[in-house]
Amino acid sequence: MSDKRSLSMLIGAALASVVGTAWAAGPGTVAIMQGFHANWADDPAYIEALSRDQNRQYAANKRLVLDFEAALERAQSVSDTAPGNFQQVVEQYLTPDYIQHDPSFPAGRDGLLSFLKFIKTNGERVSHPPVMVVAEGDIVVLTMMRPPVPDPDEPSKTYTAYRIAVWKVCGKKLCEHWGPGLKGHP
Repeated sequence: MSDKRSLSMLIGAALASVVGTAWAAGPGTVAIMQGFHANWADDPAYIEALSRDQNRQYAANKRLVLDFEAALERAQSVSDTAPGNFQQVVEQYLTPDYIQHDPSFPAGRDGLLSFLKFIKTNGERVSHPPVMVVAEGDIVVLTMMRPPVPDPDEPSKTYTAYRIAVWKVCGKKLCEHWGPGLKGHP
């Protein structure tokens, strides 16, 4: 094993101990963080660990997606008129011609904004802790861990579920989104 790779693995292990999670990938590959991290949006070390990549553009694209999701998480507790609200986040991170390919979300920026506000009024979270980020070209795939979900087969138990989001980066903003949603089931 090269000294450079050994150093990278050592740094990854050290970062994992700081973040309190497990680093399961080498540099320039997929970062996988283990465990539910309720305060991830306010943990710069966690976000930095997930956005790391040897390719600077891929790292920047990952960071843009993670910063957007973190801003959504923080906006969850902000009133519609206060700084940092959903409107401000959508305008800051999404292009004006944003395209939504997930049928469980309304079309465009305005559609997404109305959906975010609707979810917030229902008391649901609009974002979940990210656990894996992959970048290739201008595409970023984000895997987020949902809070434990009641198991329909065994009501006394819960299980772990994930949400997958695929983003296209156009310049310094997000311009398209794909998700696994089905109509009526976000």
